[in-house]
Amino acid sequence: MVDFNFTEEQELLRSTVRQFAEKEIAPKISEMLQKKRIPDSIINGMRKLNLFGMTVPEEFGGMGADAVTTGIAVEEISRADPTVSLPVMFLVHNAWSYLISKYAKPELKAEILPKIARGEILTGIASTEPNFGSDIGSMTTTAIRHGDKFILNGEKSFISLVRDIKENGGGYVTVAKTDPKKGTAGVTLFYVPYDPDKIEITPLEEMGREGSSWGALRFKDYPLSEKYIIGELNGGFKLIHEGFEFARALIAVISAATAMTCINNGVEYMKSRKAFGQPIGKNQGLQFQLAEDVAKMEAATTLGYKALWMYDEEQKNGKFSRFEVSKEIAIAKLLSTTWAFDAINDALQWHGAYGYTKNNPQELALRGVRSFQLAEGSREIMKLIIARETLGRDFMKS
Repeated sequence: MVDFNFTEEQELLRSTVRQFAEKEIAPKISEMLQKKRIPDSIINGMRKLNLFGMTVPEEFGGMGADAVTTGIAVEEISRADPTVSLPVMFLVHNAWSYLISKYAKPELKAEILPKIARGEILTGIASTEPNFGSDIGSMTTTAIRHGDKFILNGEKSFISLVRDIKENGGGYVTVAKTDPKKGTAGVTLFYVPYDPDKIEITPLEEMGREGSSWGALRFKDYPLSEKYIIGELNGGFKLIHEGFEFARALIAVISAATAMTCINNGVEYMKSRKAFGQPIGKNQGLQFQLAEDVAKMEAATTLGYKALWMYDEEQKNGKFSRFEVSKEIAIAKLLSTTWAFDAINDALQWHGAYGYTKNNPQELALRGVRSFQLAEGSREIMKLIIARETLGRDFMKS
């Protein structure tokens, strides 16, 4: 049996978040662009709706939402923020808070999850290094045991939410080599609280996502007790991909929602803009282009929710293998980010010269969604995953 319906609770959440997004987020985009940060009123509104605690269990004050429900919330947020700044904060915080909720030690959960759920502190992911992107096995960050502590040293780059975590508190899910001789079998996942004396931040300027923050981190002899290990010692390589996959599936939904908003903007412009005595929407060439973009966004949205559903089924019921889920999520992310970028570019083109101005929302969306072709695994990595799971691992380059 196939059922494409959402539950009554999910539809109620969608309606609630949509109202919030239309009333509180969309009108504040110009303020966000001017100040280069997400307005406090939006953050406070998200706190009231428990949107920072979506994936945190109810016992710690969160919503305990599954992946599909989390996707519904971020889809509605994405419709209102063409810069995708808020969706980035939402997906990073909630995807990696989920990993903490599932694998952190009880004492760490009790310490930080209530604060995470209330939005008092934020969660980031610090895995990428200056010379190594998705190749975690080649990273140089280490956490070497000294007595009862692990001393963390190394550098991470292109990390989201650095200013937000510095100003509001929180920490990073960070991957480091605890046994460098073992390669990926010697990698451990840690929760690293922000400490200005132990973490040096270098801000980086993004091409888009104006309200978000980005930068490099340098860990300087940061001592971490075993309490901060997520999962098992030397067992971080598998776990970090579990977090990436959740984030990738959310990105598929975000990209499609952002592009669909741009398409709708373009439709309204097509109806009102006249050329040669008639609305440009009567141009069959534009109609065909519009039809293809709408069809692709419908497909991309379906792929995104299928990926989130499969992730839920694998997490809760073991219905699918990790590799089956990886493949479907990679398909969703690859196609949604590619199609969404192209659709936004089409919508920008429909606006003519006005599309090339800073006043055009499609310009913001084009730069924002472009980041998703790189973030949480590039398009090329998605293709490798799909090929690997289709051909079999014997055909992968050794």
